[in-house]
Amino acid sequence: MNGYNGVYLMGNYPDAERFKEAARMGLERFDFLEVGVPFSDPVADGPVIARAGEEVLGRDFRLDDLLDSVADIRSTAPAGKKIYLMSYANPVHSPGLARFAKMARRAGADGLIVPDVPFVESAPFRDALAGEGLEYIDFVTPENTPGQIETTARAARGFLYFVSIRGITGSGFTLDAATRAKIRRARRSSSVPVVLGFGIRSAADARAAVELAGGFIVGTGAVAALGEGGPGGFGRYIDSLFG
Repeated sequence: MNGYNGVYLMGNYPDAERFKEAARMGLERFDFLEVGVPFSDPVADGPVIARAGEEVLGRDFRLDDLLDSVADIRSTAPAGKKIYLMSYANPVHSPGLARFAKMARRAGADGLIVPDVPFVESAPFRDALAGEGLEYIDFVTPENTPGQIETTARAARGFLYFVSIRGITGSGFTLDAATRAKIRRARRSSSVPVVLGFGIRSAADARAAVELAGGFIVGTGAVAALGEGGPGGFGRYIDSLFG
């Protein structure tokens, strides 16, 4: 399957070693890895990812431990593959934007995704990351106006994350005509890949996303497969996506 594609895993879930093994497997098949930073109020996450984050937080979570895992993954990652942290704003603000960016860069991350910060409030995050040579990944949604989509798409670096459905992660993957038109507009306006996320679960979903947008991110299915079947189950799941 062509396209620019990524896989999401909750950091250090179900434990650090199995997370790292799955992440390495994922980077053999996908162009980038999205590593979730657990948070107590994950407003965009469905029940599978939310429970995974709760489990990690329940083990005396430390950001430094997660970043140590990211550094281990980076040390063996194939050339050209990228690693992005996905964090809500509060965990980024906790150490301070500049310090978080420095910590992320030292761990080998390529950038940051912050799902609860709208484009108009993103400048402080964008500037702190740019100071460390990191990318801030922009979101657009079906609720954005055509003008907002064009403005965000022109500013995007790394890739443009198009939230393909209205709702939370793990919801079904269906696209109405208006959303399809907005995805096409984003693709025309962006100089970087447009990647569909939220609702991608099957090979058919992935193929449809690549055909329409040029790429996809899979999250809930990957986290569930790893939690239920370990790295072996995760491997079988990603094989099914590319089969």
